[in-house]
Amino acid sequence: MSVLSRRGFLIGAGGLAAVTALAACGAGDKPAAAATGPWSFTDDRGQKAARDQRPTRVVAYASSAAALWDYGVHAVGVFGPQKTADGKKEVQVGNVDLAAETSIGNAWDDFSMEKFAALKPDLVVTGLTGAKPADLWVIKDDLATKVQQIAPVVALSEYKVTWPKVMARYEDLAVALGGDAKSAAITKAKADFQQASDDLKAAIKARPGLKVLVVSSDKDNLYVCKPEFFADLSYYRDLGMDIVSGAGSDDYFETLSWEQAAKYPADLILSDARTFALSRQQLAQIPTWAQLPAVKAGQVADWSTEPRFNPVLAAPVIQKVVDVVKSARTDIVS
Repeated sequence: MSVLSRRGFLIGAGGLAAVTALAACGAGDKPAAAATGPWSFTDDRGQKAARDQRPTRVVAYASSAAALWDYGVHAVGVFGPQKTADGKKEVQVGNVDLAAETSIGNAWDDFSMEKFAALKPDLVVTGLTGAKPADLWVIKDDLATKVQQIAPVVALSEYKVTWPKVMARYEDLAVALGGDAKSAAITKAKADFQQASDDLKAAIKARPGLKVLVVSSDKDNLYVCKPEFFADLSYYRDLGMDIVSGAGSDDYFETLSWEQAAKYPADLILSDARTFALSRQQLAQIPTWAQLPAVKAGQVADWSTEPRFNPVLAAPVIQKVVDVVKSARTDIVS
């Protein structure tokens, strides 16, 4: 995976069967782990984290902390994006109460070992973002060695895994940590996610021929997504969405110069809405972007790029995509 992907753009069965997997493959029917006695959990690297009793002092990457939060598993420390440059809450951190946790670091390469050790954690949770066991959010190389001397690390895969499967694994972990997968909020959110998924599948079917391009950007380049690498995009494709796939050997994105911006014709463009990607206003100043047929037709919508790995956070995201697809034209490109 490229350095660019790590630093910038990764700070992130089809249809009804895939939605059903969220409920069936998750831990909703399993009892919460006992509060006393030996505890263990095997992560998506096949590595077992074991403690003498169920962990209660969890430190987690921002999106992992957010995934666990709505199950009632509240991290004591969080690393990764939590606040924007102007002090606002990052979308990626979900419903986490930032006043109730200690920030270990607020960027991909920012991790305070001093703050981490002071929390006396008994478990660390982060995402697995590549094919190699070492491809973790932040916890890698020399830092991984230091961290694991204090607490075991659980890594759940976000790499080439569809959305419901990632959510199901976070539910497995949440329940193992004493979380409630049968709460009213989670139960409703699962129903909302399934309904939105059904609605998206129907909306896509009602727009035959709709070609979708998903991109991120900076002042130098346009980055075309490879949907198989993204949990949400791979899921939308499972539901029938025709998403352009970037070329080349890099994971996650194909990098294009702005002179190449018209390489992939599309009826609808979903553009990275994160603060470090170019805003709509900034994009409008780039001539090759402004001349794209979808842009000229006003068919550009936000891509909610930040990971949302529980149904409470995911259901509203997919519902917005439903609304976008329902109003999209299919005659922008042939």
